[in-house]
Amino acid sequence: MVAMTEILDLEKNALKVVKSRYLLCILVSQRIHQIEKGAQPCIEVDPLEFNSPKTYYPLALKEINEGNMDLEQIDE
Repeated sequence: MVAMTEILDLEKNALKVVKSRYLLCILVSQRIHQIEKGAQPCIEVDPLEFNSPKTYYPLALKEINEGNMDLEQIDE
C-alpha cells in the first residue's frame, strides 16, 4: 500500500506535468477506468504492489509523472 505522504507528493508532481487540476482529475479517473477494464500499466511496476482498485490511483499518478503514458490514449 502506498503511504498518504507519497500520494500527496505524486499529486504535486502530476500537477507540474498537467498544469490543471481539473484536467488531472479527468485524466486520472479515465486511466483508472482503463486499468479496471484490464489495461496494462505503462510503466514498470511490481504486479503484486498494484493489484487492487485501491492502488490504481497512485499508479495512474506515477504514469503521468513518468511521462510514459500517451495522454491521447486516454481520450479513446
